[in-house]
Amino acid sequence: IMVKCCSAIGCASRCLPNSKLKGLTFHVFPTDENIKREWVLAMKRLDVNAAGIWEPKKGDVLCSRHFKKTDFDRSAPNIKLKPGVIPSIFDSPYHLQEHSYSIMDSPKKLKHKLDRVISELEDAKESLQNVLEREQRFQKSLRKTIRELKDECLISQETANRLNAFCWECCQQSIEQNYIL
Repeated sequence: IMVKCCSAIGCASRCLPNSKLKGLTFHVFPTDENIKREWVLAMKRLDVNAAGIWEPKKGDVLCSRHFKKTDFDRSAPNIKLKPGVIPSIFDSPYHLQEHSYSIMDSPKKLKHKLDRVISELEDAKESLQNVLEREQRFQKSLRKTIRELKDECLISQETANRLNAFCWECCQQSIEQNYIL
């Protein structure tokens, strides 16, 4: 027999023979798709492998720690949840709050993060453009100096050709190493 564990992130509750004595009950996910979805969203749990919201499987449970006392119907011999209640008590451990395991950020906060990343990307793009333009100016200046040295007969045509080839190779390697993503 497999021991059922609570599906909430960071909850260590397990359905053991003495659980009820401790006041701990376990509840399967609702069959009503809308209410089930509300449960899942309330849990703020993502499925990292599927890159989406976690989906409960048959037999997955949540323990009573995630529901308010008022969510229970205690009139029957067996304690059960009132119809349509949504779990609301989730104390997500700190180390999971910044990871993809839980949906912590509101759409507004996510939009702000996205805007910041886009802004950083645009700054990096502009910086790259400036570097490439500087590199081109440097290459042009170097070629001009080589041409002037050759024109003044201070270097041979062969040396000028070698320097131009070397200059072009260095610039290409520099661009490839530093700037191509």
